[in-house]
Amino acid sequence: MAICISVASATLPATSNRSGRTQPADANRADATELTMEMRAGNLKTTNLIRHVNETRCLRLLRRASPLSRADVARELGLTRATAGNVIAVLLEADLAMELTEPQEAGKVGRPGIRVALNPKGAFFVGIDVSSTWLAGVLVDFSGAALNKITIPNSRNFRDPETVAQAIADLARRLVVGAGVDTRRVRGVGVSVPGIVGRDGVVVSARLLEWEDVDLGQLVASSLGAPWPIRVCNDAVALSAAIGALDTHEPEDMLVVLLSEGIGAAIIRNGRVAEGASGFAGEIGHMVLSVRPEDAKSQTLGLLGGYSPFLPLLPDGQSIAEGLADLAAERDHGSVLEMKLETWADVISIGLLNLIHILNPARIVLGGPLAVLFPRIQRRVDAILRANLLHGLALPPIKIAGIEADTVAVGAAGTLRDSIFLLPELDQIGNGMPVGRSPQFAEIASSHSER
Repeated sequence: MAICISVASATLPATSNRSGRTQPADANRADATELTMEMRAGNLKTTNLIRHVNETRCLRLLRRASPLSRADVARELGLTRATAGNVIAVLLEADLAMELTEPQEAGKVGRPGIRVALNPKGAFFVGIDVSSTWLAGVLVDFSGAALNKITIPNSRNFRDPETVAQAIADLARRLVVGAGVDTRRVRGVGVSVPGIVGRDGVVVSARLLEWEDVDLGQLVASSLGAPWPIRVCNDAVALSAAIGALDTHEPEDMLVVLLSEGIGAAIIRNGRVAEGASGFAGEIGHMVLSVRPEDAKSQTLGLLGGYSPFLPLLPDGQSIAEGLADLAAERDHGSVLEMKLETWADVISIGLLNLIHILNPARIVLGGPLAVLFPRIQRRVDAILRANLLHGLALPPIKIAGIEADTVAVGAAGTLRDSIFLLPELDQIGNGMPVGRSPQFAEIASSHSER
């Protein structure tokens, strides 16, 4: 905590500096005044940080255990009732929380109790997942519930980013208008793409879309014409938000693997996505499964482990997700499918084996359309992993989640929603943005306050 030093108005005596030269009293007074101002600024910054931390802790508490009384909030967060009351007042004013009146018990006198809960209608978020075959869109409220879902085929001209950006903007408007929500409470549009996305939202490379260095966020913003922040992320990060990887109450190390057109991952460290030096961490689809340099671009986990080997087995007239679900239910053990599954199991096993040795995750979560087939190969995968893991390294539990077609779109919206619940990191304090706010939350809050 910074210390505020007050300066009396009395005349300050001249003093000697370290060189032995005498400094005039006015210089001492100026130095002391400057120090006072700096200390006060630091104290204010710290106060704002503490206030925001308490607001965020309160939101996180209400998310997992709502509704609560003000006394409950004070007790759970270790705050005085006055401080808890002030925190709740701020959240009520921001429409992020609401008051609920408890039913009056028969024979009970006095005022009915009032509890506080998250306000589902306090904020809305659009999520859109982009692939080479579809655009899946969803609108979620502050509780995370989906209010509207629309999936449309991607343009045949999906290689043109401007065409796709216009389609994303049109879909976002349809989702909001169709749900009939207050557009002023829409806090942003999250867009997920199957590729490498920088921290600035630029799609550096999306092989399946044949994109390179595409500023998709700017293109969507220009097409949308609404004052909604745009956040672009890769599909694996969106999946991690959808399955609640960032909503855990205790810090956890986890590997979230997306099995779709290609393969990607989100590496969760202490409850946050590990981005790497350039924000590209998790591009496991480019992991080379060969010792020959000439195979570096063809023998990758993404190419060998994606769903392209299964496409010839899918019936016409079905979506890929529906076709894969039908394959998962097929039980002809002598079929071509069984042979493809055996090869796929070997590919996935080697990929996971490398990742477990490198990352040592507490658990692994698989998602995406192709994950529906994993139960067919899990026994073989487990056997390969157990036989080849380093002695003393336990096999982490492998679970399946998020296999619905629009799960990643829900996660794209969730990345915006989750930013409101994130506590600030140390390197974000005092960097010129609102104290305690993540860059993404600052953008969302600024957009909301300007309306």
